[in-house]
Amino acid sequence: MPRLVPRANSSKSVPMAKGKGSDFSSVAPGQVAAVWAKGKLPRAVLIVGPEAALREEALAGVQKAAFGAGDGGMNWVVLYGSKAEQDGELLSPASVLDEVRTRPMFGAEDEPKVVVVRRADALLATADARDIFERNLTDIPQDAVLVFELAGWGTLKPTRVVKAIAAGGGLVECESLAGRFEGPDSPLVREIQDRAKLLGLALSINAAMLIIKRCGTVLNLLEEELKKLALALNAEHGQALKVDEALVEQVCANSRGAGAFDFADAVTQRNTKLALETLGAIFAHGLVDSRKPDKAVTNEASIVISLLAALNWKLAMLQDFRTALDGGAQERDAFAMAKVPFFQQDAVRRLSRTYTAAFSRKAMEALFRANLELRTGHDRHALLEKLVWELARG
Repeated sequence: MPRLVPRANSSKSVPMAKGKGSDFSSVAPGQVAAVWAKGKLPRAVLIVGPEAALREEALAGVQKAAFGAGDGGMNWVVLYGSKAEQDGELLSPASVLDEVRTRPMFGAEDEPKVVVVRRADALLATADARDIFERNLTDIPQDAVLVFELAGWGTLKPTRVVKAIAAGGGLVECESLAGRFEGPDSPLVREIQDRAKLLGLALSINAAMLIIKRCGTVLNLLEEELKKLALALNAEHGQALKVDEALVEQVCANSRGAGAFDFADAVTQRNTKLALETLGAIFAHGLVDSRKPDKAVTNEASIVISLLAALNWKLAMLQDFRTALDGGAQERDAFAMAKVPFFQQDAVRRLSRTYTAAFSRKAMEALFRANLELRTGHDRHALLEKLVWELARG
């Protein structure tokens, strides 16, 4: 494989997409291998976002772009930034940069060296560390690549090191599709249909919707269910074996995890049935955070705090939006004043038709009373069910 060379005008020579979580252009996780094939990897890469499955896909793409069908051997080095020590030595910017600049003793000379810092959140947490990396990005050898992988932006987004990596074409955003799940034509449904196709499955829209209903919206968990379906049908890449709802019912687990905002959305939409079902799932299986899908919160006190916080945020946003409209603000300005995220605006617009200022006040009062009652040690599940019914009645 040829040695890596710098890419000039990367934003023009490589198809880029506007990232959802930042102000920078980024390469789509599934396009990494194709975009950076034949030695076109940038000197530094930042893979960031809460969707673990997309981060793994992007890392696999980097490995394929650098080493083709091989795994790189000793030229593929993985460090862990969240550990206090790495092989007895403190993992610091200096030690990472030293690793990037050192050729492996037994590595192939005609291959690039790729150093991946996984869970790099802690390593990039301080301004001093970020400044060190930013100053040294241009000194990374021509045959080396430094990759940072982390689950969230934190305080990283507006910093110079991110801008420098993005300017070099090395940003890969792995945002969750769960927040944009709005029915059969949503990005999440299309994504799992595409992934099913790679496994040799032709997943109908109704089957895709049912998998999401049964298993949740976290992509890596959905992918596990697709693999179960492929195994059940003996499917292989290149086939198009039909998967219908009956097969999903038979094979896929009914293990949907629910998050705090799933509950808050159901309550504010005054969908009593869904709110109570979601509440029951949370108390039965734990509270799921899409950033940590394998670590459900089961402590009831912690669950209650998260549920009330999410519901308070949603109700306050609706109240602020309604107040701005009633005060004569244009809808666009009302969205800005209430700090309504873009992907929530359609839902807030619909809800605002029934959420009068008077109802919003009653809802916030009910939430306040529930908060006081929940501190008395009574049955938390029952008290939250009572709150759901109270808000449903208006």
